Amino acid sequence: KKICSIDVRVNDTIDCSNPTQYRNKMSFTVNGKQCGLLKSNSKEIVTISSCPLATENINKVLNIFKNYISTNPQKVIKNLVIRDIENQILVGVVSKKHVDLSDFYSTLSSNLQNIGLYEIINTRNDSVVLDGIVKHIAGIKEIEIHNFGLTYSVDLMGFHQTNLEIQNKLYEKVLEYINPSSVVLNGFSGQGLLTAILAQKAKQVIGIEINKSSHKSAEKLKTNNKIANMKNICGDFHKEITKLKLNADTLILDPTKKGCGKQVMSEIIGFENIIYISCNPIALCKDLNIIKNDYIIEEITPFDMFPNTTSVETLVKLKKKQGE
Repeated sequence: KKICSIDVRVNDTIDCSNPTQYRNKMSFTVNGKQCGLLKSNSKEIVTISSCPLATENINKVLNIFKNYISTNPQKVIKNLVIRDIENQILVGVVSKKHVDLSDFYSTLSSNLQNIGLYEIINTRNDSVVLDGIVKHIAGIKEIEIHNFGLTYSVDLMGFHQTNLEIQNKLYEKVLEYINPSSVVLNGFSGQGLLTAILAQKAKQVIGIEINKSSHKSAEKLKTNNKIANMKNICGDFHKEITKLKLNADTLILDPTKKGCGKQVMSEIIGFENIIYISCNPIALCKDLNIIKNDYIIEEITPFDMFPNTTSVETLVKLKKKQGE
């Protein structure tokens, strides 16, 4: 109502049965002997011993790392990134230059099973964490997951939903919107999980993802599961959608918290059905405002992807207006 001047009924929020210990990935800021989370709107590190939203394994790794830097402080280390899914753990130490992490891994592997360690050399001076030269130090390289009848791998660098329970509920709802005769274009498709799930029902699905690591994972998922009606394209969504001359009737958007923006939203007008997944209601509303004269909002469902925070995941189903 406030941003779009649209008065539409919103469904009840789909709740999460585990409001704590649901986050399967965390990124901590490091400075010398300090390791924690940044204070809101600040560069000040709030040192913590555990996060109640993170899994037990993530908190264990955090404390092992804190003990490590308390006796081996490294000024070049910038971040600690941990992903834990189904008791498989990937740890990334992000630093400005190479650091000997053999002692750290020795402690990790003696305390936790199914763990892998990466070093990421990141010389950037901005807030981007996972970028640069990636080197596997030891242990497992990927996390293998069995879900929706699929077997797929998740690495440390690519995107994956942080709440597995709500991710599954969300994707099940998206699947309800898909017609078996549909050709679906999946924008910002990440490591290809949703694309592969949609391929189980739709006639054909094309995923577009700019991240090379995520695209590689999507290709591996496709090959390992022998999915013939799934195609993955590595490239910028806006550039690729202008190139593609497809008879796609359904478009799925799952952008970052920045949303799609005017350029993309103006380009997509023409699809019969649009399914928009958003982690930022304000960006979502701004994007919907661009196409509100061309589409009817058929359904809005919030999902509690991030319990005990102010964030929410929102699923919107839109239908092109008749005669438009």
